Amino acid sequence: ASVGSKIFPTFVSFLKSKDSSDSTEQALLDELKALEEHLKAHGPYINGQNVCSVDMSLAPKLYHLEVALGHFKKWSVPESLSHVRNYMKLLFERESFQKTKAEEKYVIAGW
Repeated sequence: ASVGSKIFPTFVSFLKSKDSSDSTEQALLDELKALEEHLKAHGPYINGQNVCSVDMSLAPKLYHLEVALGHFKKWSVPESLSHVRNYMKLLFERESFQKTKAEEKYVIAGW
């Protein structure tokens, strides 16, 4: 259950940071790398082949991360984190996610 639990707060810190040398980006990368290692060992989802509540909790947070950081900082999850990128793709393609996600313009306006 602790997998990915610090991604959202570190994303928010990085998004709000105005100092590029304050290590908020590195803190986010460290959290994403931890998720990468977990997914590499156990994926494609947190508990393996089946989606669980942790995945459903992380999906909107990762969506906000992708949209907001892409818009405000021109930042994206590094290519080297291929398991995280695939995980996000799998989550975002789910019908339930597609039907319930906020439009990007509203995510941007909210931040």
